[in-house]
Amino acid sequence: MSMVLDYLCGYADRILSQYRDPYHGTPLFFDGADSFSGRPVTWKNVDGTDWEPSNLASQQNLFRLLSALSALTGNGDYKNAAQAALRWHFDHADSSGLLRWGGHSFIDLKTLQPAGPENKNMVHELKHHYPFYELMYETDAKATSKLIKAIWNSHIFNWDTVELSRHGDYGKPTVEQGFWDQPRREDLEVLREAKGLSFVNVGNDLIYAACQAYLAEHDQGALNWAEFMSWQYVRSRYPHTGLGCYQFNRPTKREEPPTDENDPQYTFSYYGDRAQRQFGPEYGAVAMEAWVLFKMDEEALNGPQGIYGDASLAQVSMARQLGECGRKLMDWTVSGLEAYARYAYDPQTNEIKPMFADGKDLTGHKVPRYGYYGQKGWELRREKIAPIMLLTYATAWAASGKATLWPAVVAMAGHFGLGDWNADNPAKPQANLATTASDAVTLFAVLEVARTTGATQYLDLAKAIGANIFRQRAHRGWLVPSSQHMYCRFDDAEPLALAALYAAEQGRADAVPAFRSQGGYIHGDALLPGIGKKNITDIKFIYPQQCVA
Repeated sequence: MSMVLDYLCGYADRILSQYRDPYHGTPLFFDGADSFSGRPVTWKNVDGTDWEPSNLASQQNLFRLLSALSALTGNGDYKNAAQAALRWHFDHADSSGLLRWGGHSFIDLKTLQPAGPENKNMVHELKHHYPFYELMYETDAKATSKLIKAIWNSHIFNWDTVELSRHGDYGKPTVEQGFWDQPRREDLEVLREAKGLSFVNVGNDLIYAACQAYLAEHDQGALNWAEFMSWQYVRSRYPHTGLGCYQFNRPTKREEPPTDENDPQYTFSYYGDRAQRQFGPEYGAVAMEAWVLFKMDEEALNGPQGIYGDASLAQVSMARQLGECGRKLMDWTVSGLEAYARYAYDPQTNEIKPMFADGKDLTGHKVPRYGYYGQKGWELRREKIAPIMLLTYATAWAASGKATLWPAVVAMAGHFGLGDWNADNPAKPQANLATTASDAVTLFAVLEVARTTGATQYLDLAKAIGANIFRQRAHRGWLVPSSQHMYCRFDDAEPLALAALYAAEQGRADAVPAFRSQGGYIHGDALLPGIGKKNITDIKFIYPQQCVA
C-alpha cells in the first residue's frame, strides 16, 4: 500500500501545484481537470460565457483527503492548502457569514466573482453536503460558528412553524447573541401546511450543522434545535409502519392549478400537495409528498435512498460523535432503518419496493395521471439498492450495536459480491476476496465492519476492493473512473477511501477524516455543443464523458 500512498501524494501534489487559482494568486482550487489536456473543467453559461468553477461544496472530500495525507505523511502542506482556501472563503463571506456554496452558486476563478446558472438565481443551496466543519472550526472557530448560524437563519423562513427551504438568501441579517435560545413550539401540527418544502436533504444538513456546533462550542441550545428539527421528521412518519418521511409538511395551496398539463408550472407546489393531486383519488390520504417512498425521475439524485442512505448515514455518524448526548438521534434513526428493512427491502433481490409510507408494495402499479411524479401510465418499479445503503446499515449496526440491522447488511453484502458475512456471527465471515467491487462507498462499508469486528477477513476484503479501485482508476497520474474518462473530479471519494484503507492497514484509522457524502455538484441551465440550452448537473453530464476511440 505504500505505492498507493505515494500515488495519492503525487495526485495531491499535482492539484496543489497546478490547479489552484492561476489568475489572481488566491488559494482557491478548481473543481476538476481534463485528464488528457490538463485544462480545468468549465461550465458554459447560456450566454456563451465559459466559467471555471471553484465550488466549495464540491471540494469537501478533497479537503478531507488533504487533511488525511498530512496526518499520514507528516507533511503539513496538504492540510495547510485546504485551510488556506477556507480562510479565503471566510474572509470573503457575505454580511451574514454565509460562504458561496451549493449547486447553484460558485466562484468563477477567471474573474474571482460569484457565478451560477441564471435559472437557479445563484441562491445558497444546502443538499446532503455535510461539510468538513471540523476543519472549518480548526481554521477559524468564530467564522464557523457564525456560518452555521447564518445557514440556519438563511434556510428557515419561519422559526415558529419551522418552515424551511433548500434554497436560502445571501445577506440575511443574523443575530448571533442568543441565537439558539429561540423558543421551540411543542404544539405544532403534524404534517402542517407550509410554503417552504422541508425536504430531508436540507433539514438533515441543518441538524448535522447544529450538532457540529454543539460539539465545538458546547452550546446546549444548538443540540436542542438539532433534536427538535430531527423530531419533526420522526413525528411525521406513518403511524402504523414508522416509515418516512421525506418532508414534514404539506405544501400550502396558494392558487388553483392550471388545467393544461403542458403548462410549465403544472407540477409546481403552489397548487397544493403534488402526490395528493396525482394519486389521491386512487390511494387516499396516504398519498402525500411526505410519504412518497419511490423514485420515478431517473435524473433525481436519490429518492427514498436519500432518507435511508445519505441522511441516515449522517445522523448515525453524528450520533456516534455525540456519544450519550446523541442517544435520541441514534434511536430515531435506527428505528427508521429497521422499518425500512422490514417493509421496503427485498433481501432476495437486493431491491427496494415502491410504496407510500403505509408499507403497501406498489410494484407494477401504473401512475394514474400526469403530475410531479411522472407520466400517466408509467409503471412503478423496484429499484436496486445503492452501495450507500450498505454503508448506512453497516455504520448504524456498528454505532448502535443493534443486531436487528445485521441481516440486511449480510444480504446487501452478498448481492454486492462481497461474500457471506455470516448472519449468525459477524466476526466469522466468508469474504469473497475475488470480488470485483471497485467503488469508494463499498470500501468504506467494509472498513467499518472490519474495525467493529476486528476480523482480518474484512480487512483482506477491503484490500481487494482497494486494489480494484486503484487498478481501475489510476491513470495518467489522476484518479478517474476509467482510462477512457476525460475528467477528474477532485471531490470523488475514491482517493479518500484509498487513504482510509492505508490508514486502517497501519492501525491509524482515526488519522483519516470520516466520509460523509458525495453531495457536491453544480446544477442548472448550460449551453451544450450541438444541443443548445439544457438543464444539467455536472456529475451526470460533464464528469461521465469518455474519449471516443
